Amino acid sequence: MKIGPRLRSSIIFLAAALLLGIAFRTGSTHLAFSIYAFLLLLATSWMSTALWFPGLTSERTIDRLMVQQGENIQVTVKVLNKRGLPVPWLFVEDPCSLPFPVRGESKRLCMLMPGQSVTLSYTLTCTRRGYHRIGPTVFESGDLFGLHKRFRTASKRDYVTVLPTIAYIDTYAVSSRRPQGPVRITNRIYDDPSRINNLREYQPGDPLSKIHWKATAKTGELIVKTFEATSVTGGTLVLDLHEDSYLEETRESRMELAITTTASIAYLLQMSGEQTGLLTNGRDAAEVALYEGKTLDARSRFELEELRRLEMDSTRISPLTVQTQRSPNQAIKIAENLARILPGQALDLPALLTAQCTGLPRDATLLPVTGQITDRLALTLGMLKQAGFQIAVFLIDAGTAREEAEKLLAQHSIYMFHIASERDLHNISLSKI
Repeated sequence: MKIGPRLRSSIIFLAAALLLGIAFRTGSTHLAFSIYAFLLLLATSWMSTALWFPGLTSERTIDRLMVQQGENIQVTVKVLNKRGLPVPWLFVEDPCSLPFPVRGESKRLCMLMPGQSVTLSYTLTCTRRGYHRIGPTVFESGDLFGLHKRFRTASKRDYVTVLPTIAYIDTYAVSSRRPQGPVRITNRIYDDPSRINNLREYQPGDPLSKIHWKATAKTGELIVKTFEATSVTGGTLVLDLHEDSYLEETRESRMELAITTTASIAYLLQMSGEQTGLLTNGRDAAEVALYEGKTLDARSRFELEELRRLEMDSTRISPLTVQTQRSPNQAIKIAENLARILPGQALDLPALLTAQCTGLPRDATLLPVTGQITDRLALTLGMLKQAGFQIAVFLIDAGTAREEAEKLLAQHSIYMFHIASERDLHNISLSKI
């Protein structure tokens, strides 16, 4: 059992009071004098640390806040003693939420004179995708005798976004820089007012906006325009990060492959000039970070560790969404969201699709990325296809369950890509999607 500073101080005072009572009872003046001296020393050490500890301040600078996996960031922390009292000993540490490889000095034991500062400088190698916290800077100090210790965390914390891996899909001809082959149009939904197909006589119910006034003036009869239908282009990526969709023993690696697949398809669609968007049932690490403010009140290292553990508990159930559209920054926006994504436990994929289907654009292919195909999910996808959606499914490293998944989706004429590794992404062509 770990003993906190408050409990330790209470035990010391109770023991001193007990010994003082024994001294009065036995009439031992030497023992009473020793207890008085000890209590005076304890009070002096407490007052001294209370005076110099609030004068410690820190300032952190980071050269970059968004990097690719494997890249380095340079972190510098400056600690200053603003009070007029010396700090006999001070332990400073600047922790990261993950144990990334560190080169340099991220922790140090030192002594600070009034107005003196000490600098920590180190390099972090960001080896894992995510939204990672650096800080808060931890201060631990005490008196010269080690009777009383104080612990405090600085208020500032920074977050570094490590983007997911992108598998660049080679579907472009070097000579033309265009997709190899046309995109097959399989679903026509709305009229495109910019593409006139033909003219015909007016029929009751035709809107006035379709009347061709020049042709009407020439013929003397109402003539209306007909338009070519819009085509299904681009896609809305639906990333399934529900924990039950992936086996526990392979959950982390398969989820990372699902995130890589989603980011890679987003880049492929943007490079092809198509619209793209994102919908996922995962949690946003930026929202989880809101709970970290509670660590500012930590009064001991044990309390800080407990609060850090509780930071991962989030009650968020609303889906994370990037609106489907054409934009030169759409892929990087999706990648930034994927960098922050965490596994969720609230909405599974069928519930997510059912809840959000009314807000999804029907002129974009629905591209679910998941770790398993259940009867319920296949039925949900089949209903969405009957409602007018074009669908292509990406199944992530399903092993022997692949054949059963193909059978379930084949009943609804839904095509499936099986992605067992990043290598399989290079065999995907835009025309197939």
